Amino acid sequence: MPDDYYPVPPSFGSLMKRQSTEKISVEESIAQNISLYLSSKPKEYHFDHTYGCIVHGYDFRQLRDTPSKDQIKRSIEEYLRKFETRITVQKVSIEITDVEEKVDGASPRICRYIQIVISSTLVQTQEKLRDMKFRLVRYS
Repeated sequence: MPDDYYPVPPSFGSLMKRQSTEKISVEESIAQNISLYLSSKPKEYHFDHTYGCIVHGYDFRQLRDTPSKDQIKRSIEEYLRKFETRITVQKVSIEITDVEEKVDGASPRICRYIQIVISSTLVQTQEKLRDMKFRLVRYS
């Protein structure tokens, strides 16, 4: 995976590992918060049943159509307004690509990447943040 993507863990449990005590930047904290949202399914947490990305409710083979992408985009924008008040979002974009992966001695499989790019500024300083890129992966 290229270094310019923030990691999206496969589940919340992978975030529960002991974390370093070093301070992280505000930008990194925001990226971790968004990663947690993207890896969570709706109704997964008792504190808020609306928390969680709706992308997990879709069959990834059906995500090429514009209504699905627009619905996911609106959901992410709504989440950012509700839960990530440290930033003002300028743009959320979603790209879906298919890549054929070949594993030695096995049949090739199709890997679907959903890339989510968020352009934003910090509310406190009005500083423009570099685009945050996240990538969800599903195999067929």
